[in-house]
Amino acid sequence: MSTSVFKLLELRGGHVCGICILIVSSSLLSSSSFNPLLNAQEASDNSGNKIQNDLLKNSTDNGSLDVLLELTPYPVTVNSTSTNFKVSFLKPNTSQLQDHIDFNIRIFKDNERVFQATNQTGQPSVPLHATDGYMTVPMLNYQFDHAGKYQIEIPVYGILFNPIRPESAYFTIDVAS
Repeated sequence: MSTSVFKLLELRGGHVCGICILIVSSSLLSSSSFNPLLNAQEASDNSGNKIQNDLLKNSTDNGSLDVLLELTPYPVTVNSTSTNFKVSFLKPNTSQLQDHIDFNIRIFKDNERVFQATNQTGQPSVPLHATDGYMTVPMLNYQFDHAGKYQIEIPVYGILFNPIRPESAYFTIDVAS
């Protein structure tokens, strides 16, 4: 299929431009690769989060997106290996990834912010960008050093390169000692 698309592009412009390859490969990837909800069964944990195959799921407060949060390892324990965060953005009430999301991840303990992902990039005011609708946040390998409840906020600032009034998905996790 992709070969015929490239032939069509060559016929129209005489060559295949890099941006065209990016657009075509991005659309092929988003339609055929990662689907975090495939065969998922929904349940709830003790903190009220919806869980699907060890993925925490919640909607943004204005309902523009469903957000999946995968913590590895899960459940989280104090001073174990660093926790890795993978976040996925879905079109509401579907299992279809939403491309091009601008977002951040913040962690709170006792209403005090203990971590913000964009602080790790050197540009704290510039959101992270999930091109294909999901991202394993490389700089967010956070080590929880105290037991108890933590709140995770994932604010969304833009969808498909369009700024939106910020809206957030919230998760609560219990960190065991």
